[in-house]
Amino acid sequence: MKTKLAWHIYHNILVEPLTEPLKRRIKYIRLHKPKEEIEMRLRLLKLVKGDLPTEIIEADEACLEADKVWLEAYKACREAGEAWREAGEAWREIYKACLEADKTWREAYKACLEAGEKNKDLIETLHREECPDCPWNGNSILS
Repeated sequence: MKTKLAWHIYHNILVEPLTEPLKRRIKYIRLHKPKEEIEMRLRLLKLVKGDLPTEIIEADEACLEADKVWLEAYKACREAGEAWREAGEAWREIYKACLEADKTWREAYKACLEAGEKNKDLIETLHREECPDCPWNGNSILS
């Protein structure tokens, strides 16, 4: 499965993998963001069309996989927490798995950030081509 990447899912991240349908993020922006930001956010939020470096794609896919594992562990941890009074030992084992999954995710996320930094020039060149009227300043689309 090829990871779908998008520009400006959030105001302070240039490019990242989609973790939910783009329509859900668009709906959220329309309902919850300040009115003066909505038009710009929706105009700049779009799928990456070109090819980013393979290293970025692989790092993003690993990050998404780690996120799925973490989410499963987190849900299990929460459910076990509710039953803790009856099964304290089971909760401790699941919590340990949650911590391990979190460690794995953090390592994958760090690799993703490092790959992005290593390929920053290529990413920014592709971004300029695909988002020519973008106010991205290296940190945010908002001033």
